[in-house]
This record gives sequence, structure tokens and C-alpha cells, in this order.
Amino acid sequence: MMRTWRRRLALCAVLIVGGSRAASAHPHVWIDYDLTVMFEKGLVVALAQEWSFDEDFTASVLRDVAGEKKPAKTLSPADVAKIEKNAFSNLKNYGYFAHVFAGDEKVATREATGFKARLEGAKLVYNFTVPLEHGVDAKAAPTIVGVWDETYYVDVGPAEGKAPHLVGDGSAACQVAIITDHAHPIYFGAVFPKAVRVTC
Repeated sequence: MMRTWRRRLALCAVLIVGGSRAASAHPHVWIDYDLTVMFEKGLVVALAQEWSFDEDFTASVLRDVAGEKKPAKTLSPADVAKIEKNAFSNLKNYGYFAHVFAGDEKVATREATGFKARLEGAKLVYNFTVPLEHGVDAKAAPTIVGVWDETYYVDVGPAEGKAPHLVGDGSAACQVAIITDHAHPIYFGAVFPKAVRVTC
């Protein structure tokens, strides 16, 4: 019973691959994210994220998770495990849509940890943490953190009313702001995504 929602959750992993320009001309899934930039010994080391999906996408997930039963108002541990295995794990191949730049260097990410999923009203919510391949010294150059799908099949943007956070050893001396990232346009250069800039 992994029909529509598995394909769409794997959006992420399947539908955006090899799509034509026309097919990805506008978003099909919407994600609002809340971002916490994690420091350790003065270096940016990980990104803790919360993703909130649109209601239509959430409804398709609930219908297919439930199968022949009436969709539940909460996710069971088995439901969460199914979503993680059949959808979330595919995001590893795309770096979880995370884009981190230390000056001119693009920093790779590692496999996410701490995956959780829940329902908040009519919306599916993910929580997870993405470690960086190596620590980034934001004192050396501004660090840009973006969460976006380059094909624009998925519209990913900062959650309204939720400012990004800095936590951990060394974060107190730094500032964070949401910017329009003109240096990294997406969708054939037609869209300038929102990103988070960390300066120390």
C-alpha cells in the first residue's frame, strides 16, 4: 500500500530524478522548515531540522499508511518506522536537501540521525539531524545554510514566524539571519531560495 505517498515522499528521491523542465515547472509538495544550527568547540557541526508538510500531502500519507482502515489521528511507532524506511531514508541520496557553504566551499553532509515523525493537526511533521562531513569555522567566512530542492518540484522554505537558532559551544558569539540567496539560484536560475547566514 505504498502507492502515491511513497512516490511523493520519495519525491525526494524518485520523482525529481530525470524530470523534465515542464514537469517540474511548479512545486507539487510544500515543506516549511525550522532550522537549528549546532556548534561544537566553535565549529558548525550539524543541522537539526523540523519539516512541516502541506495538508494535501499529509492526507495522502495517512490514507496509504492506514490501508483499508480509517486514517488515524496519530502515528504509531510502526507507522513512523514505515515512513522512515520507505521514504525518509531515500533522502540520503540527496543530502536531505541541505546545502551548506563555507565561503566558496560546499560542505558535504552525512547520514541523518534521530528521525521522528508525528502529526500536528492536519500536517505531517519530521524531526531529524543532519551532521556535516566536517566542522565549519564560521569565523573564517560567513556560513550559508540552505534547504531546497534544486528542481523546484518541492517548495522548501523557512517556517513563518520561526527564526533559525544557534546552539552549542561557540554559538553565543555568532549571529544568524534569513537571507535571499542570490549566489545559488535554483530551477534553471529562475528562483532564488531563502537561506540562513551564520556570521561570527
